[in-house]
Amino acid sequence: MSNSIDWENFLKEKGIRVTRQRIAILGVLDNSSKPVSARGIFDELAAKYPGIRLSTIYRNLNHFTAKNMVKMMELNIEKKESYYELKNRGHHHHMICLECGEILPLECPLKNYLLELSSETGYKIIDHRVKLYGLCPACSKEEG
Repeated sequence: MSNSIDWENFLKEKGIRVTRQRIAILGVLDNSSKPVSARGIFDELAAKYPGIRLSTIYRNLNHFTAKNMVKMMELNIEKKESYYELKNRGHHHHMICLECGEILPLECPLKNYLLELSSETGYKIIDHRVKLYGLCPACSKEEG
C-alpha cells in the first residue's frame, strides 16, 4: 500500500466500519518505514485527535490484526511492548537495538537457502522469522 490508498474503501472492502480514527491509525502505519508501537501511534495522533484514547488504538490494532491487515511483533526486549506494521510490506526481517529499541527492517537473505532446504528435505516451508538483536551505532558509541 502506498500513501495514496483510499483507506475508506479499503476498510469497507474488509467489512470494517469506517471511522476517522481507523483511517488515521492505518495512515500512521502506512507512513512509517518500520514497525510502530501503539504508544507511538497514540503520540502521533493525540494532537490531531484530542479525544483519542490509547485503548482505542489497541482495540483497532487488535481488530486489524484479526482481519489479517496488520501484523504484530514482540521484540523480546526489556520494554515488552508490541509493535505493528501493515502486512503488505513484503517479507522482511528486523534488526533490533537492545539498548534504545531502534528497529531496522532488513530484506530477507534466505530465499535461495530456503528453496534448497525445501528441495533437499521435501518440506514445504510456510514461514520463517528472523530477529537480530544488538546495539545500534549510536548505542555502541555510548557503550564504547
